[in-house]
Amino acid sequence: MPLLPPQLVSAVREAGRALPGAAAAFDADGTLWRDDVGEAFLKHLCALGWIRLPGGRDPYAEYEARVAADRATGFAYAAQLQAGLRREDLLREAASLASRWVAPRLIASTQALLALCRESGLAPCIVSASPIEIVRAAVPLAGVPVARCLGMTVGEQGGVLVEQLDGPITYAHGKVEALARAGLLPLALACGDSNTGDLPMLQAARVAVAIAPRAGSPLASEAGRRGWSVLLSD
Repeated sequence: MPLLPPQLVSAVREAGRALPGAAAAFDADGTLWRDDVGEAFLKHLCALGWIRLPGGRDPYAEYEARVAADRATGFAYAAQLQAGLRREDLLREAASLASRWVAPRLIASTQALLALCRESGLAPCIVSASPIEIVRAAVPLAGVPVARCLGMTVGEQGGVLVEQLDGPITYAHGKVEALARAGLLPLALACGDSNTGDLPMLQAARVAVAIAPRAGSPLASEAGRRGWSVLLSD
């Protein structure tokens, strides 16, 4: 299977002609790169001792339990666990982790699609369920500007993060809401790997692309039913 099927190349070029300058929205974890950079960053912060819970409870185990109960609020909890930390310190650690984490995990088919979007006059952007600090550190290493990056975001006071979310939960329909708030609709293209997390975003796009391993995935199956393109992540 070629990196980009001819019918997808034609569809993206046509979208560029029909919607010049429009957004091409990409998920991050499992789409731009293999694995979950938000979880890697949370593990890193726990190892540093920067994140602690009362009674000595394991923050990462609590995160996993919340994700198992409800993925949307569980992913938001990873950002909320950063409350009390200085954003400046988080951004420094995020840059350090991203510098060694991203490059070996980049997905070739997604890199080819990003290049095609740019060549076709579309503007790639990222909307991720990972905390915005690590997403902003990582996406430039995948070739997307920080200014066109959305993710789980909490507020801050005096440079210190608080628990309250600042904006929608960037998962499922919340991704479309975040894109709308950022003025990035209509979507010329959307690309993701999660049937639960990315399907609404793909449904909102002129061109929808699923990323999946050779073994398949629920989103790949849905893409087959809808006639969407599927690119390989491995």
